[in-house]
Amino acid sequence: MKKGIVFSFESMIALLFFATILFSINYSNFDSLKELMIVQQENDLLKIWSIDFPNNNEMVVDAMLLFENFDLFLNENKIHNGNHKENGIGSEAILLDNELVEQKIRIVVYFN
Repeated sequence: MKKGIVFSFESMIALLFFATILFSINYSNFDSLKELMIVQQENDLLKIWSIDFPNNNEMVVDAMLLFENFDLFLNENKIHNGNHKENGIGSEAILLDNELVEQKIRIVVYFN
């Protein structure tokens, strides 16, 4: 009979310890799935551009298909200007163009 009580007490301590660990975990900085989706779309767009590097107009058209309000930079030169709002999420990458020259691309998407 004592073995059952000791086992029960030990299991309660283990469950309390496990619950404490779960409550102390810091969750992602993303407050909503909308922000996570924007980051994923930005990164997907940069991946596509890394496969077949487009010209400036094609980059703007591609980004307009996904986002309403964004800034687009190529080597620190702004090639598209959006309406700045409070919330913005940006991604950047260094890609090789068709002549194998490094190009730095940054896209910042603004949302409500």
